[in-house]
Amino acid sequence: MAKLNYNIHGEGEPLIVLHGLFGSGRNWNSVAKELARHRQVITLDLRNHGDSKHTDTMTYADMAGDIEWLMAELGLHSAALLGHSMGGKVAMAFALSQPKRTDALMVADIAPVEYRFTFTGFIDAMLSLPVDEIRNRGDADEWLREAGIKDDMVRAFLLQSLVRHDGAYAWQLNLPVLQEYMQELASFPSDWPVHHYDGPVRFLAAGESDYLQPRYYPVISELFPEADVRTIEGAGHWLHADKPETFVREVRDFLTEASPASKQ
Repeated sequence: MAKLNYNIHGEGEPLIVLHGLFGSGRNWNSVAKELARHRQVITLDLRNHGDSKHTDTMTYADMAGDIEWLMAELGLHSAALLGHSMGGKVAMAFALSQPKRTDALMVADIAPVEYRFTFTGFIDAMLSLPVDEIRNRGDADEWLREAGIKDDMVRAFLLQSLVRHDGAYAWQLNLPVLQEYMQELASFPSDWPVHHYDGPVRFLAAGESDYLQPRYYPVISELFPEADVRTIEGAGHWLHADKPETFVREVRDFLTEASPASKQ
């Protein structure tokens, strides 16, 4: 288990929010503040991201174990989980390994399947950046563009993990380990302690993304029999950033429905 950097917003029933690949907990601050009006929201940096510990491994079992560490650290017996992309796979892994500690599960724009595409090109570009030589973030942005990352929004997202310490730039991402485990991160293991999680589950699909396709619904139903899928139209893969108000409403409504108090 790895020690994780985390922040707590609000009070009440706990919700743990898990970011995607190359992200960090701070990407979710605005969403967390809205959700924290009604509950306690815990944002975190997954291992090898942000200010969390850099480790030599990066499996979904590892990261599910890190959530166990976090819950022990905070004295939580159970919590609801919300995960986006890779973080959604971590949330699913935790539910399938610790079902009794998972109050409810929300998965944003990812399925428990193997994806054929990886992001090794992004990592190659980031590794090629001469962090000791660049003068400012503009230089870094231009370097990544010339290295093949043409999308302005993608570069801006990646550069959030480039920080300056003692006058020099450094990546907060453990890029060599992410590169080594990229194929594993693109897949989803099948050897979990339970064959299915029977608690309340909602998948949120982005209308302008192809990450969560109908052909994945059978495996979703097999692992999560109570799951339903809702689509946020007009949103891309970063649906919480593209349609934040709709996203927050969907999360809040689902958690209200899933709360034991609503069933009394």
